[in-house]
Amino acid sequence: MWGLLSLLYFCKGYELFIVPHSHCDPGWIETFDWYYENQVKSILSGIITLLEEDEKRKFVWSEISFLQRWFSDQSEDAKVRFKDFVKKGQIEFVGAGYVQNDEASTDIEMVIRQIEHGHQYLKDEFGIDKVKVGWQIDPFGHSALTPSLFSKFGFEYLVINRINLDFKTQLINEGDLEFMWKGVNLGDEESIFTHLLYDHYTPPDIIDPGNSLENCLITGKGSIIWCAEKLYNLTKERAAAYKTSNLMILYGGDFWYKSIDEGRLFYRRIEMLRDYINSQNYPDFSIKIATPSEYFSAVKQSNAKFSTYDKDFFPYKMYRRFNQPAYWTGYYSTRPALKQAISFTHQLVRAAEIAKSLIKNEQYLGHQASLALHHDSISGTCKPHVAMDFMEKLEDEQAKATYAINEVISSVFTNTSYNYELMLPYRVIIAYNPLNWNKPSLLNIESDSPYVEIQSWISTYIPSQSIENDSGSSKKYTIYFKVTLPALSFTTLFITEYSFHCEFCSSESTLNNNSILQDSVYRIEFDDFGMISNISTYGKPKYQLNQEIWNYNGNDGGAYIFQPADSGKKLNDLSLRKIKIWNGKIVQIAEVVWSRVQMQENHKFYHQKIILYGEKKFIWKCGLFSNTNEEILFRFTSQNISGNEWLLTSNSGDLRSRKYFPVNGPGEKGLNMYPVSGGFAVNIGYEYLKIIPKFSLGVAIANENSFEILMHRNLDQDDDFGLLEGVDDRTFVDYHFEIELGELKHCNFKKLYIEAKTDAYAWWIENNETFKLGHDINNAHQFTGNWTYLTYYLFGFNNPDVYLSSSVIKKGELIFRLWNLKDAFQGISFNNYKLGRRKLLGGYSNLLAQNVWNKSGTEIDFAEMPRSGSTFEFENKSKDIWKGDIVLKPWEFSAFQVRKAEESQIITNDNSTDDNFDEEENEIVSMEKIRAEIMQQNEGRSESELNRTIQKISEEIGIKEKIEINLNTSKNSRKEENDLNWNPDIVEVIKNKLNNSQGTNIKVNPIQGSKNANEMWRNIVVNNIVEKDNSQVGTLQVFEYVIMFCFSSITIISLIWYFKPKKKRPSQLY
Repeated sequence: MWGLLSLLYFCKGYELFIVPHSHCDPGWIETFDWYYENQVKSILSGIITLLEEDEKRKFVWSEISFLQRWFSDQSEDAKVRFKDFVKKGQIEFVGAGYVQNDEASTDIEMVIRQIEHGHQYLKDEFGIDKVKVGWQIDPFGHSALTPSLFSKFGFEYLVINRINLDFKTQLINEGDLEFMWKGVNLGDEESIFTHLLYDHYTPPDIIDPGNSLENCLITGKGSIIWCAEKLYNLTKERAAAYKTSNLMILYGGDFWYKSIDEGRLFYRRIEMLRDYINSQNYPDFSIKIATPSEYFSAVKQSNAKFSTYDKDFFPYKMYRRFNQPAYWTGYYSTRPALKQAISFTHQLVRAAEIAKSLIKNEQYLGHQASLALHHDSISGTCKPHVAMDFMEKLEDEQAKATYAINEVISSVFTNTSYNYELMLPYRVIIAYNPLNWNKPSLLNIESDSPYVEIQSWISTYIPSQSIENDSGSSKKYTIYFKVTLPALSFTTLFITEYSFHCEFCSSESTLNNNSILQDSVYRIEFDDFGMISNISTYGKPKYQLNQEIWNYNGNDGGAYIFQPADSGKKLNDLSLRKIKIWNGKIVQIAEVVWSRVQMQENHKFYHQKIILYGEKKFIWKCGLFSNTNEEILFRFTSQNISGNEWLLTSNSGDLRSRKYFPVNGPGEKGLNMYPVSGGFAVNIGYEYLKIIPKFSLGVAIANENSFEILMHRNLDQDDDFGLLEGVDDRTFVDYHFEIELGELKHCNFKKLYIEAKTDAYAWWIENNETFKLGHDINNAHQFTGNWTYLTYYLFGFNNPDVYLSSSVIKKGELIFRLWNLKDAFQGISFNNYKLGRRKLLGGYSNLLAQNVWNKSGTEIDFAEMPRSGSTFEFENKSKDIWKGDIVLKPWEFSAFQVRKAEESQIITNDNSTDDNFDEEENEIVSMEKIRAEIMQQNEGRSESELNRTIQKISEEIGIKEKIEINLNTSKNSRKEENDLNWNPDIVEVIKNKLNNSQGTNIKVNPIQGSKNANEMWRNIVVNNIVEKDNSQVGTLQVFEYVIMFCFSSITIISLIWYFKPKKKRPSQLY
């Protein structure tokens, strides 16, 4: 048998798949527009000619932002030719998001939006429903969000590149450069087949056209025989790092193929080498110019077994000059103003998407917001003029999104016969809550008067509080008020300013002379320098929390890496300018201002403001800048911190455990820094301090009881990784955090994150006829007559346990993306909407059967950083709720086809049908009820007996998944040996078989699904036939055929080789 296996392996030989590509950054050293005009336009135009010259040539493309612009510029003839290449498979789209997004600074909704924009364009222009291959070959580290989201978009494979080089070396040595990557739990603990590039996305030196010293294909550098032998040896060496004898090498680089002559030379050189090797000179080695899908198809057919990885790939580590380790963790906080603008723009785009789709049945596309997620944009690792260009594009997007919302508001706030009497004159605020639950919001406005009266949309007076601002000679006031805005609503707030105090006017604030800020929930103590020293909640222990501002010398760092030149110290040129603690009926506020000796031309003050407002969370605002070669951080120290895994960071999908690892000097401090796109939590004793920034930043474990937030960077030098200059960032940045101290529950943390990043918008009406909106009270229209318009407009549903992440229109269909915020099954129904079938996240295709791969059972872990980046496991469990039209699995994030209730009613009344709208029968309810019935109605059968029966039936119908019923804990424990999902049709077969097996009495509820599928599975059981996926049918028979074929082939090849005349081998390649 082993001889036959060896023979089979020898017959297969090595197959090298060479994949031509061009990596085109949509903004880095130059702007997006410059790259398009000067490089990308010629690349895509030239590819048409190159592919027409030889139908065996292939090419792959990733960035749809460039493709969309280029395609719109083409003639109809060029469009037809390009589409033909796509149809024939000569061009394959990989990744196909609007950009290749950064994975450290983006959150779950940002990534979905940019992938959606790319995929929607492919659907509209090329009719492509889904893309097979994920393509993240240049982001600087990889998030556990990536495998989960890509899987839910229908990707079958994922290609990544930049991970810790020491970890990559370990995986090469262990032969694990391909693995099943299990990411964030979004309802399905799915994994995606992941390919890690051996070296980089450029070809190896021996065939790299840019490497004149090593490239053996360049004229005069060696014979084709020598070149082929080197490539053969390289293929064998690299293939050993993977599980099969197939190897993929990318044949491209940054902006390759930018001229036809250059591209033609690239292709011809590799084609000559291919033709020589494939012409029977290497019976166990062949080369194919291919697409990634062709490569992965070959890998899948091998039936190899792959290890599993369930963590993320942060931080990313390389080596710089003199073999110094360089941790790419500085970019987590590089150019914070740009990160802030991107985050705000995406929030506004989401608000526009929801309003336009639910009210106007129109789609809003925020392409500029997606463009800014490019891994050299939101990361801040671009030239200053490029960063400025992105900022300008974001400002345009913000104006466009605000205008879209303005249009919606103008359409719904129509004149009515009702006259709403108000004290004249008054101004009007339109408030918009884009969340699908009622949101208690703390709002504020600026006024010249401390006496302001606020009336709600339902004729109630809203209590408010005025605080005097430090604004020079003329007094200004900030008016704070709390209001609960209805779910998915536009509401009006009527503002009247007085010169005297009135019954419902703002209450005044008083100054507190001590250094304690407290309300009914929190007590925060400050030291003499205005820094936090202790924190507690009402009736709970007091926790030490010493706050300091630190500075690291940034002489060795750069845009990418955090590599301090010293061990850091407290910022020593700060002096306290003022500290004020305001008390009042609505808010309690601490204001602290420091001045810096080393000031910039326009900036000299730092400040922080902490706002308590009677809720479980409070607000921390601060503002600062950095001078040349400064890394400015807030450090927090607490003796209550203990243990080795007290810091949890969120990628916006789940929380990941972080450990402290010893470092060799300050230059390696970046090892313990991690990105937080969804906030972080610190165990400070019996409770957790949960901190959610408005935009992503880097957080570090400074030592065994201190953590740091990297706030601002201004670095004068390049760090040798391609930018060719430092980060000249002199912007003053205002930061906003929402903080909560208490028990850590995953569902509460997710909700805290969602609410922190989702603002309740408030605009002044500047024009009473067009309802033009603005932010400046001085431009607000003064109404001098009764209000005759609607006072509020509700347009959604209210459910605080499920999050409407987005609402979009796809080919006229309404698509909801819903996120279950509970760690339990949750039934949902909406009064005014009917949910149809689950879709891929892109919204076009129904969910597909999961791609099945063989797993070896081996779990991968990084030996140097064991368990870092593991999912934090929560102990609490919510109660399952089964009542509803659709049941969401714990933490499920899915897209659903949706119809408004009135539309569904119309269809029901006229008895018509719509093939485009399918109501999804509740597969999860059926599965879980079956589980419960098996356990509750087993009629005394032993647990082991029941499990044996279930396993026997499972094997009979071709399921490899092992199902165990635990009668003691009333839980179903599933040990997965592959990724086959529970199909309701399979479950029904098991139920029916159990009913007929040894007298087991289980009530069979009808499971409606595909009748054909049910029929198929019943036939399988009746006829005792094991049916499997095409790739697994008749494995033994195929094995026998392959052995026979290989043996015959070797015999024939040997005879031919023996009898053929001897020839001279070609000499030089000209």
